[in-house]
Amino acid sequence: MIYFIGGTKFREFKYFEILNKLREKNPNISESFFDAELKEDENFLEKLMTNSIFSSQELVVLKRAQKIKKFETFLKNIANLDIINKQIIIDYEKEDGKLNAELKKVLDKLEKDKKIKNFLFLKDEDIEIQNYVMLELKINKKNASSLLEMIGTNPFKVKNEIEKIKIFLDGEKFDLKKLKNIISIEKEYKIYEITKEILSNRINEVMKYLEQTKEYMGVLYSLYNELEVLYKIKILKKEGKQFSSNYNTFKIQFEKVKEAFKINNRIPNSYAIFKKLELEKNYSLESLKKLVYRSWEIENSIKTGKIEMSAGVERLIMQISSLYKIDCIIK
Repeated sequence: MIYFIGGTKFREFKYFEILNKLREKNPNISESFFDAELKEDENFLEKLMTNSIFSSQELVVLKRAQKIKKFETFLKNIANLDIINKQIIIDYEKEDGKLNAELKKVLDKLEKDKKIKNFLFLKDEDIEIQNYVMLELKINKKNASSLLEMIGTNPFKVKNEIEKIKIFLDGEKFDLKKLKNIISIEKEYKIYEITKEILSNRINEVMKYLEQTKEYMGVLYSLYNELEVLYKIKILKKEGKQFSSNYNTFKIQFEKVKEAFKINNRIPNSYAIFKKLELEKNYSLESLKKLVYRSWEIENSIKTGKIEMSAGVERLIMQISSLYKIDCIIK
């Protein structure tokens, strides 16, 4: 059987899944890997054309098939070979998820003729990676999303972290707090945690973190973004919009206002906005308006050399602290 796996980075989870299933089904299967980027496509073809009725099962993998010129012809030639005792995986990366019309036509025809199985990932959707985590760790969607926030969505890193978690848990119940000590947390998530600490008025450890890492601009951009979201929530509340503390109810409410949170033509996950409700209540509308403007002002001053990064960000943090829970109830 020929398995064609093509599209965005999330295709790699299907690649791992098929690879593992074939290995489980055939524990003694011999494996051969070829890389089209290293001009090994000819070696790959030679391997496929070498047949023996006495040979055991073989796994033959071609990586980075997108590097092959006239790939459609190449694929049709493979599909027409008389292949015995071989399982073939062709991995075709397309970062933007857009396959050309000719290739899609060839894939459809070959699948219709039962010469190939296609697995296409044409949209960069988090749902694929989320499903993989849920399946592997047997956890719910909420826990999977929280874990991915911490470790990021790079397929190879996720796979490695999942294996590490399985070994650590050794059959025990999933506990995200315990896992923080053994997983490799993404820098972006650490900045997110630091931002949350600032907005919760817990700034002692924040200053130590900034002194050690010098992530002043990362924290500034994160604060700017968070404050804008909190400001939008506060404005919507002032306009009479209701936001429940129950997530299932909030999801329904969010559908009516989600356009207000769109950034770069993308609407954020409803749970990400839901988690900000606990922070928004600690600041008044006027305070958030001041802080959003102040964030922009400090960013501009740093970029134009009017102020040092460290001084600017530290001043913003102190101003946020000074406005924490000051006249924050909307009547």
